[in-house]
Amino acid sequence: MKNSNDIGSNPISRRTLLAGSVAASSVALLPATDANATIKVTQASVKFQSVATNGHNCGSCKLFMAPSDCMFVQGPITSDCSCWIWRSKIG
Repeated sequence: MKNSNDIGSNPISRRTLLAGSVAASSVALLPATDANATIKVTQASVKFQSVATNGHNCGSCKLFMAPSDCMFVQGPITSDCSCWIWRSKIG
């Protein structure tokens, strides 16, 4: 009989581990409002899209810094892009 605490009895996939770590680090970053944040995540980790969906484009996100930057996402960002950490400027 195997003990449920045995290492390897319930392996975690690398994909699950990576997704969990990205989500955890993003949650820690989102409440911050400092425009000078130095830690940024990759575009792939936030499911970056070059075309916005559901009207959630970077230009209407409070994390977007015109003309082509984001407080939390690396690389050049245009106002018509989108990702899953979008936050409305209104409210």
